[in-house]
Amino acid sequence: MSENFLRLIPTNPGYVPPLARRQQARDVFISFLPYAADIVVSVTPQVEWIDQGANFERVLCPTCQKDLDLEWWRQTMDRCYQATHFADLMIEVPCCCTVHSLNDLQYEWPAGFARFVLEARDPSIDLDTYQIRQLEQIVRSPLRKIWAYF
Repeated sequence: MSENFLRLIPTNPGYVPPLARRQQARDVFISFLPYAADIVVSVTPQVEWIDQGANFERVLCPTCQKDLDLEWWRQTMDRCYQATHFADLMIEVPCCCTVHSLNDLQYEWPAGFARFVLEARDPSIDLDTYQIRQLEQIVRSPLRKIWAYF
């Protein structure tokens, strides 16, 4: 059986809000998504790849908008993980030789890196911009919305 996950992560991969703000964000997140099968707030010891599952389509360079070769991207992800467990996400893209964070590449559908994740399984509805702004104010960080399908 397939499932959809709505995930919100800080745009700064290493950011983790204080415990009281995480709890407040969870309560508000639950109130926004009352029909979700499950709501999870997680914090990991190190930065992790928060993917979009089967929604993954392609990766683009944010500078020149060229498609990045997926084999190059996979090898780069492996190298960054093996070298620093994603503590250092800075890479040089082959298309235009500019330096970017892996977190700032353009993923279609959105994905990213984080230690802190708000996640709803099968929420049945989406969050609107106003609701996301409220959560951003609570956690004191801009958030990236990721729809994952598994």
